[in-house]
Amino acid sequence: MSTFILGATGLVGSQIVKVAESSPAIKSITTLTRRTPDFANSSSKLKTLEESDSSKWSEIIKSQAVSSDVYLSAFGTTRAKAGSAENFKKIDYGINYSSAKAAKENGSKVCVLVSSMGANASSPFLYMKTKGELEDDIIKLGFDHTVILRPGALLGERKESHGLGNSIAQTIGNWTKGTWLQGLLKPIDASDVGKVAIDFAQKGINGELKDKVIIVGGDDLVKLANSLN
Repeated sequence: MSTFILGATGLVGSQIVKVAESSPAIKSITTLTRRTPDFANSSSKLKTLEESDSSKWSEIIKSQAVSSDVYLSAFGTTRAKAGSAENFKKIDYGINYSSAKAAKENGSKVCVLVSSMGANASSPFLYMKTKGELEDDIIKLGFDHTVILRPGALLGERKESHGLGNSIAQTIGNWTKGTWLQGLLKPIDASDVGKVAIDFAQKGINGELKDKVIIVGGDDLVKLANSLN
C-alpha cells in the first residue's frame, strides 16, 4: 500500500508519518511540505517533496505523478496564523481541496481527512464553517472511501504555535483528560489520531470498509484509539 500525506510536519501529520513508517503494510510514503521535515531520510520507504509556496502543491502532485493508494491530510491553519479570514479560507479550504482533487485525479482510492470537532458548513463560526465546507466538497470528489476524523482538543507538543485559542484548548484538554469533564472537549493524543487514520487507510484498501463515507466524531475517535492501543 502506498500513501501520500499532506500536513506531515504538523502535530497530527507527523504522528501519521510515524505510524505509517512502522506499518509493514505500507510500502511507500510520500509527503509534501513547505520545509525540510525532521523525519527526512528516516526511512527507506519515505519520499519527501518540498515547496515553500503551498499554492503550487496541487500542480506538484500532478507534475510529480504522485500516485498513491491513500491520500491523507492533516493540513490546516488558524485565522490568527493566516492573518485574515480570507487567507485562512484560501489556505485551509483552498489548498486542502485542490490537493485532494489532484490526488483523486492521480488515482488515489481512499481519502482520510483530519478535520475538527464541530465542523459544519452552516456554522456561523469561520473555523467550523470552513472545515464543514471542505468536508462536503471532498466527499463530492468521489473517492472509493472518504474517512473524516473530527478530533476534539489535540494533545501533544506542537513545534509551532497555533494561536492562543488552541493553546488554551490544549491546556484544558490536558487537565480534563481522564475526568468527567473530558466529555466537553473530548481530548485525544495526536499519536492516537495518527493510529486511527492509518488503521482506516489500511481497511479502506483491504476492502474492510462497507460505507463510502465515514465520519468519526470525538467520542468514537477516542474509543477507536483505545481499541488500537
